[in-house]
Amino acid sequence: MKLYKYFLEIIRHNVANSILIILLITTLFGWLLYVELNTDGIITGRVVDEKGTPIPEARVLIREKTLNLIKPPIVTETNQEGIFVFKDMKIIEFLINAQKEGYEAGEDVRYHLYFKGQHFTLPKPLILKKSP
Repeated sequence: MKLYKYFLEIIRHNVANSILIILLITTLFGWLLYVELNTDGIITGRVVDEKGTPIPEARVLIREKTLNLIKPPIVTETNQEGIFVFKDMKIIEFLINAQKEGYEAGEDVRYHLYFKGQHFTLPKPLILKKSP
């Protein structure tokens, strides 16, 4: 009888380990699939004034940041709703800011992504203040 209980315990232990391994493999496969499907490097966001009003035709500059170097900027403009889109951005860490005539230059905001080419929407809009 003790031997029977011993074998049952071994089977339960192995089943638990097998389930854990299957869950880990499934999670890893899911992550790799997500990364593969989301590597076109689309970075989006908004530019607004202090009151939250969208700023059309603002220049948005994004610069890749490496360990010891900040590369030259890539520039785009916002649309009428203050939305900007960068495509094919194969970067991990970057600085981004906005500029528009009649407004003070925005401060650099730093972001770090999980993988190159990740889709990313800025969690907060870039804010420009009117020039005095």
